[in-house]
Amino acid sequence: MSRAEDEYDVIVVGAGAAGLAAAAHLGRNGKSVCVLEARDRIGGRILTVRARGAVIPLELGAEFIHGESPAIFEQLRLAGDVAVDASQTRYRVPRPGRMKRSEDLLAAMKERLQHIPKPRADLPFAEFVEKHRRQLPPAVRAFATMLVEGFDAADPMRASAIEILKEWAGGSAADAPTFRPQRGYGALMDSLAGSLDPAHTCVKLGSVVHEVQWRPGEVNVAYNRHGEPGSVRAARAIVTLPLSVLQLPALTPGSVLFTPALPGKQAPLSRLLMGPVVKLVLCFSRPFWAEIDSGTHHDVAFFHAQGAPFPTFWTTLPVRAPVLTAWSGGPKAAELLTQGTDEVLRSALASVAEIFGKRRDYRKMLEAVYWHDWQSDPYSSGAYSYAGVGGGPARKQLAKSVEQTLFFAGEAMDVEESSSVGGALSTGQRAARELLACS
Repeated sequence: MSRAEDEYDVIVVGAGAAGLAAAAHLGRNGKSVCVLEARDRIGGRILTVRARGAVIPLELGAEFIHGESPAIFEQLRLAGDVAVDASQTRYRVPRPGRMKRSEDLLAAMKERLQHIPKPRADLPFAEFVEKHRRQLPPAVRAFATMLVEGFDAADPMRASAIEILKEWAGGSAADAPTFRPQRGYGALMDSLAGSLDPAHTCVKLGSVVHEVQWRPGEVNVAYNRHGEPGSVRAARAIVTLPLSVLQLPALTPGSVLFTPALPGKQAPLSRLLMGPVVKLVLCFSRPFWAEIDSGTHHDVAFFHAQGAPFPTFWTTLPVRAPVLTAWSGGPKAAELLTQGTDEVLRSALASVAEIFGKRRDYRKMLEAVYWHDWQSDPYSSGAYSYAGVGGGPARKQLAKSVEQTLFFAGEAMDVEESSSVGGALSTGQRAARELLACS
């Protein structure tokens, strides 16, 4: 390329799904692109482990496709991969040792909510549920709260009731068709990175950005790579930093300084929140859950125990493997994250015992555990975003470009598929299109 080594048409900050999607689109349209990624790998909050002997890829980050996401399905087509329809059969444990199907409770919750007027003024979801406690039986209120904490990784005392209700009525709700990429999200990211044109695109891993200096038509990004300072220059930049990093006060550890400060971004940043999640992938010697009660639960995908430290577990169906994923989100996850690793595992196994009974030695059957602490990861500081009270317009405001020079993408900035890989991919493509329209 006929340019200085540190000069490009566009700088993309972040090599997660949004950053890679943006870089691929820009490269196809002839732009020279430098992608700066703090981690020593691509994928961002996607982290796929291909364990020896495992019949499926193990996902420590994003795993499911909620609804028929156009962006993901198109990327799967380009990658030569397919989406596998994950089973939605759910059981809950209202009290230890007893299981009931939970689809009826989910349906009852949605039916009851249809008869409750949508709030005119936003309020925390917990207050909304309490306000309508006469129309919502205790079991429905408890299930709704568990869903907000687990599916949205949100604190019901802070989450927007309007946005939660809107999500539950949309195409990516908890009861929407659910899929997995057959080869895992890691393979999908590898395919996306492999589509980058090396003649136009440079990806620099291990490059921790600490300052973005900008003025209309010019961006200078300073970073440290393996302890050495570096900088790149371009006419424009696409920023795909996670919400939590954008929210850090200037000059605090892990923050990125924008000089001058970003106009119009502080208000939307204050109305969006990053949810915590603890996700453990538990590999057992055998799938004991398929054996109990004379095989009644052989085809169950999800198990819920509302009072347990880990209220949700899921299997690998339709693939059969001796793997259970333990999931805790929101306040329960935040509480777990104050514990040590051994205590977290003990809580997971205690939750297994609460669902499946205490007659087995689950620790003895456990062969491997995989876990990535996204909350302590300095490049994510959480799992994914949710809207706080009054946060409805915040995603669109945060995604708005600045002076046709700085563009923004990431799951926190997508209105249709927020908190998902689909949202990240589509915002990366949208930011690239916006940038090209200004060129």
